[in-house]
Amino acid sequence: MSRAWMPLYVGDYLRDTRDLNTLQHGAYLLLIMHYWQHDALPSDDARLAAIAGVSVAQWRRIREPVQAKFSEGWRHKRIDAELAKVDRAFMQRRLAGRNGGIKSGIARAVAQGEAIILAQARAQARGEAEGKRALARRASEPEAGGAAARKPPRTNHNQNHNFSSFTSEDRVVPEPGEGNTGKAPLRPPNQWSRQELDALFAGRVASTGDAPAPQEPAPQEPAPQEPTPEPTVDTPSSNKQTGG
Repeated sequence: MSRAWMPLYVGDYLRDTRDLNTLQHGAYLLLIMHYWQHDALPSDDARLAAIAGVSVAQWRRIREPVQAKFSEGWRHKRIDAELAKVDRAFMQRRLAGRNGGIKSGIARAVAQGEAIILAQARAQARGEAEGKRALARRASEPEAGGAAARKPPRTNHNQNHNFSSFTSEDRVVPEPGEGNTGKAPLRPPNQWSRQELDALFAGRVASTGDAPAPQEPAPQEPAPQEPTPEPTVDTPSSNKQTGG
């Protein structure tokens, strides 16, 4: 423990040292300062004279009134009481600091534990949310696939044919080639060619009698008539000539 300062009660000091002269005051102050720092004083005159800063002869002349301020064994009750007070205060501060350190350490540990628990809870919440989103995506994939399968395929043919009136037999496109009466496997209309669609539509119109309305023939100009020959009449003169 550091004892850099010493309490000095001026009123008490002057009251207790009225019988000392100047040299004795100096020796007494030096002795109590040494006592404050080392908790005791030596008992031999040589060392006491060295502490007081005087020769051994001088110390022996001033020793009696100075020694009267101490108890047996060069003990000082007032300085001992102040030392005990200072030591007690020092221990209290030390204990308070240790308790404060313990409390602050506990508080830091609790804060760190709470932070770890909070981080784990957030990570768990994020994992649960990601799991729910993954389940939702997996559940929505079959529905999207079914909707895509139910959606009619797009066709690139801009035809005005009414395919709803065609039967399954109409949707069978004959294989190309003369003399081939077989039928190809069923194909969707979007895979037919334009020529096949036109031929199918024409066959459908012919079979159902939904032929287009006949158009009136355009007026024709009358053909030019050849002049008819005049009939010849036999005259008597001609008959006579022929008979003679």
